[in-house]
Amino acid sequence: MIKKITKQLIAIAPLVIAVNAWALEDLDNENLSEVYGQASLFTTDYIAPGGSNPNTNIGFYRLGLDVEIAMNANIKKFQVGCGGVNGAGVCDIDIDNVRLTGVAASSASDSGPATDFILTRPFFDFAIRNPDIASQREVVGIRFGAAQALGRMSLGENPDPANSADDTGINSISADMNAVITDGTINNVTACVFGTTGTPPSGCVLGFGLDTNATLSYYDYAAEHGGNSIILQRSAVNGCGSTDHPTATNCIFFDGIQAQAALFGLQLTSNLTENLKYIHDLSIDDGSGNPVNDLSMSVQKEAIRWQKVSTGNFTGVVPAQRGWWLSIPQVTVRGLSIDDPVYANALDALAGATVVLRDLDLGQLPADNCYGSLSFC
Repeated sequence: MIKKITKQLIAIAPLVIAVNAWALEDLDNENLSEVYGQASLFTTDYIAPGGSNPNTNIGFYRLGLDVEIAMNANIKKFQVGCGGVNGAGVCDIDIDNVRLTGVAASSASDSGPATDFILTRPFFDFAIRNPDIASQREVVGIRFGAAQALGRMSLGENPDPANSADDTGINSISADMNAVITDGTINNVTACVFGTTGTPPSGCVLGFGLDTNATLSYYDYAAEHGGNSIILQRSAVNGCGSTDHPTATNCIFFDGIQAQAALFGLQLTSNLTENLKYIHDLSIDDGSGNPVNDLSMSVQKEAIRWQKVSTGNFTGVVPAQRGWWLSIPQVTVRGLSIDDPVYANALDALAGATVVLRDLDLGQLPADNCYGSLSFC
């Protein structure tokens, strides 16, 4: 229980800054101690209950930093929200081998360590129930994030892009995000003159197949779903099905992906259901290399709608569910290269039939964020 909370969370202290009138240069600690100045480093905000705030009797206190944070990090095991109401060994978020790098990083040797994941104007939010009643104030949620973020988040390992059995990465996640696929190819499409469609064990059961490849069209999940983000909730039902993603724990579902086959110009419409362990490379940018707004991670005792820092409103906000929650307004997926066999009935493709694809190795490789021969450090 919070005994007293005021809108002035902190006293703003002088910030020591050195500015050269004609140039900027790095200063070590000794040089910094010899200069003086004053600026506002911290910002504070309060969002009262009511009005446009859709949460019932919850106010928000925010402490922000008017700075830019550049980081490069490797996290061997990222686990939060484990046990408790989830049960033994089950986590809200559980990811192996997380790498945070700059957008320029790739799977090329030594490309990651010299790049940085950038957070601009980081902040902390505190969600307080009954903020105006001193005897009943209660912290119901804490969030930390940034007004803008730009970088790359690589996940797990994919030793052999042609083998979907060796992929590791996301074991569980509770999150909302919008995903944009900008390009990719399906390299092993068999257009069956007679036969079934999909992934093995389907195949050309009668007649013969014509091998080709297909180029994926630009795909924006939110644009296909009325502006709604992908919601991944660990506490939902287990298993990967052919229906939409909210019914699955560790699956992501992209419906209506278009692919143009090279042979005869066949237009394939695919529903792709992927276990999240096949996702290895997420670029945190708007698709054009610019930062995204309102990246955050929160923990709450109940579903809470957190305000968008970039706009100052709650419009279109996805409720963060109980426990730990990651909110990524947009991830961009580039350069998918699918080598797993895919079967498409040529007559069905001409008629616009949908090919259901499941658990393909997407050919993604995590960024190399170590110098030398180390795969993870």
